[in-house]
Amino acid sequence: MEGWAFTLELTIAGKDVAVTRATDAPGFFAIEGETNHWPIKPTPNKEGLSGLDAKKWRTVLGWALFSIGELASDAGYKPSARSLLSYFVRNQAAAYNSPFKYFDNQKTWDIQVHNAYLLGLNWEKAAIWQQLKDQKNALAALKQAIKTGAVDGELASLGELEAERVRLSTRLEREREALSNFRVLPQYREIEAEANRLTAEIHEMVNANIIDKRRLERYRNSLKGEDAPTGNRLEALYAEAGIALPGAVVKTLADARSFNAKIISNRRNFIAGEIAALEGAIADRHAKVTTLTNRRADYLNTIAGQGALEELTQLQDFHAATRAKVDELTNRITQLRQMTSRADSIKVETVELKRSTTLDYEERREVWSKALSLFSEFSENLYKSPGRLVIDIGDTGYKFDVEIAGSPSEGISKMKIFCYDLTLISFARERGLGIDFLIHDSSIFDGVDPRQRAHAIELATTMATKYGFQYICTLNTDMVPTKDFSADFDFESLVRLRLTDTDPSGSLLGFRY
Repeated sequence: MEGWAFTLELTIAGKDVAVTRATDAPGFFAIEGETNHWPIKPTPNKEGLSGLDAKKWRTVLGWALFSIGELASDAGYKPSARSLLSYFVRNQAAAYNSPFKYFDNQKTWDIQVHNAYLLGLNWEKAAIWQQLKDQKNALAALKQAIKTGAVDGELASLGELEAERVRLSTRLEREREALSNFRVLPQYREIEAEANRLTAEIHEMVNANIIDKRRLERYRNSLKGEDAPTGNRLEALYAEAGIALPGAVVKTLADARSFNAKIISNRRNFIAGEIAALEGAIADRHAKVTTLTNRRADYLNTIAGQGALEELTQLQDFHAATRAKVDELTNRITQLRQMTSRADSIKVETVELKRSTTLDYEERREVWSKALSLFSEFSENLYKSPGRLVIDIGDTGYKFDVEIAGSPSEGISKMKIFCYDLTLISFARERGLGIDFLIHDSSIFDGVDPRQRAHAIELATTMATKYGFQYICTLNTDMVPTKDFSADFDFESLVRLRLTDTDPSGSLLGFRY
């Protein structure tokens, strides 16, 4: 299709124009015809062709077909010519699944805004509803991000955060007082080292005294058991045995007793000397311990409430870290309060929006009720029982539905769409909108029995004449209910183009490529 251009002749705002779009420059629309009354005037491109870019062309279509200009909406939720046209030219299979949607996965706000506009409701209410939903979803997303760790923090209650802030604030105050009372002592490390040395020396002396006291106790116990044997003990033993000691033996025993007494005396004197020495050493150490303890106390008093510079730095670091935690908690508490407050505000605003939308709905009753009457009329024409076009206002905005009596079937579903679309174009013409055509693919009649098909085509023809619009429908010849048309209905007079695959001349463009 390179080098091709397609031209469409149409009437815009009562004036005939020709619009050409080339495949080589799809973003530019060349325009021929009277355009002086347009809100945006065509301008020449570099080739000298007068026209508009795609955005400006859509603006002109919105003005000409739907009387929409630059509509205000802070979040961009507003009717567009392209979306509104999609309800009058359903151009894909998914567009024939629901009266209120022209593609699958169409967003709720899109459905509400465009159907509200086409039915004469206040579309801005639907836009505001979506803005509130966005804010609510943003809060939910933030909470989820905190919960999953994507955002720093944790999902704690306001009370839990306040309790933690009080705890950290108390610690912060203690650290502040410690810093305010802290004095840097240049000789701190030397004095600290001397105090530690004295402590070690005191411990060494105390341990030595413990050892010497144990030795002293053993010496004293040994003195108690160191008695000399009695003089007649050996003789008594012999007498008990009935044996008399010889004289020489008696003389030797006397010498032994004298020697033993001397040994015992010497040992007693040695132990007494050792006891005296130990007692003296213990007393000396005790005195030194007292002296050293007093000296150490002086050193400790000197450094009390003071410290080395690195200790001050460390204390300052701890204080800064605690302050950062308190500030973080304060920010989180503020954030949580704002989130809670905003969530509450959204609830209040949603309730108020529902109330104001309901009031606005009542004020517009004379307008939208015409659309409901048209739908009822059209559905009754097809099924002899009036259907209903339902408009509700719920907690999430406008809700739309259509009801036609009969068992659920594909045919009835398609006729719901047919009646709704016919309602939209007829209602648009009643309101004075510029849109004057409705286009359906043959899909609109899938599952519809021939009799209803014939009634629908005749009804569309009648309404097109009554309201001044074109109804264009592409049909396979085997879907035309020729035998079911009314006797006075001339279907052939309505056929504008027949396509066939027998030869190239029967194709849309008159040739094949």
